[in-house]
Amino acid sequence: MKNSNKIFAALFVSVTLVACSDDDPAPPVPTGEIRVLHTSPDAPPVNVLLDTTTAISSLDYAESSGYASVPTATYEVSVEAITPTGNTEVINVPVLDVTEDSRTTVLAVGTVTQETPTDVVLEAITVDDSAATPGASEVAIRVVHASPTAGSLGDVDIYVTAPGGALTNPITLGFKGDADLSAVPADSYQIRITPNGNASQLLYDSGTVDLSSFGGEKLLIAAIDTTNATESDSTDGAPVKLLVATDETDLTILDSSTEAGARVVHLSPNAGTAAGGPVKVFATADGGTPAELIPSFNYFDIVPAADAYVGVESADYVFDVAPASGTINDSVYTSPSLTFMQGTEYTAIAVGYVGDTPAFTLLATQDSNRSIATQASVKVVHGAAAVGTVDVYVTAAGDFTVADVEGGLAGMPLIPDFEFGAITDYVAVPEGSYDVRVLDQASGTVVIDFPGATLDNGDVITAIAYGPDESDNDPATAGLMLLTN
Repeated sequence: MKNSNKIFAALFVSVTLVACSDDDPAPPVPTGEIRVLHTSPDAPPVNVLLDTTTAISSLDYAESSGYASVPTATYEVSVEAITPTGNTEVINVPVLDVTEDSRTTVLAVGTVTQETPTDVVLEAITVDDSAATPGASEVAIRVVHASPTAGSLGDVDIYVTAPGGALTNPITLGFKGDADLSAVPADSYQIRITPNGNASQLLYDSGTVDLSSFGGEKLLIAAIDTTNATESDSTDGAPVKLLVATDETDLTILDSSTEAGARVVHLSPNAGTAAGGPVKVFATADGGTPAELIPSFNYFDIVPAADAYVGVESADYVFDVAPASGTINDSVYTSPSLTFMQGTEYTAIAVGYVGDTPAFTLLATQDSNRSIATQASVKVVHGAAAVGTVDVYVTAAGDFTVADVEGGLAGMPLIPDFEFGAITDYVAVPEGSYDVRVLDQASGTVVIDFPGATLDNGDVITAIAYGPDESDNDPATAGLMLLTN
């Protein structure tokens, strides 16, 4: 939440105005600085309250609020989870002393879900800045172990070396532990993490990290959990990434071998007819040589699977679709350039008609597959080429019939005026069983009836509305395809 400084500042102004009389000039008010990091991998976005006043709003996982000044005082700090059924306090720090010129970071650590006795409980810890004062060509660093997954393995050894340097002189930390690296030259480093005493098993390898742009600054570097399969599916299986917090912002450093994740779905109803059978998909990275990504692709196919992604190099890609028996020179569609970023997962959905309207295209959507323990997260895609603008109704299972929806008795749609090719943001939904109905505005009839969809907390779903396969006169009606995390 990058605008939280403004909220902190408003709190600061309100306190100082109360402290001043109408006649006397305001005396200088001693202040300290507070920063909050969200490092709980399965917790929802949170609000942070100081003495019941909201100081930070909607701070999400792997985000830092940045430092903000507040008057010196003793505060009660409350962290409330933002859930679909209302906000709930999940952490309370009854006493936080802010002294003059102090700089304190509060980290929300641990997990909401307690599946085993060894799972770490959600709580708050406080960490000070490095005690060193860096020169203009130095950077002062404090490291903190905030990864519950790595914490379950016991102590870890953290090595901060020159790029390619030997693994010597480790910093050994247990979960919630921290260490002051003091001031070091603002240069290039390599950060590696291993289980304590086992330097041959890498849990994390940053590769070369250039810190030259941080000269004169203090950094807090927190080891936190990876939260999707692509992030954690590096060469050695990295359960950890690094969250680097500066005074004002943050950045994330993934394991150096981490790729991007790609999933491709075939929902073009007539591509098979136009191509004379299955199609193939080529991917060309950054203007290089085209590579055959999918050799044979039929309607309703998902590559690699509804709940998985294939790792690809992070790059800008152009995709071509051609008959399975042809070459890239036979392409019937060339996509615009699509950027696939490291550690990020994407779904590309082939929809529309080849040679007709709405035209064949690839709908590319960036997926956010972090499981959140207090909600299901649902994104909806309108990929049904034969259907125009629709209203999407999502109601508790059994509350309304199709006739109720068509008769206007089911209330307001969850997604009104939903056009072909549109993709929603993720919607936080309470766990439960739901009926999903898609109403065609032109005909006033329900064209997709998907009753009894069960959603559990932690689910991340992409729901794609599709039409029948027209290449072989498949009589199947339109429906919903559900892709999961």
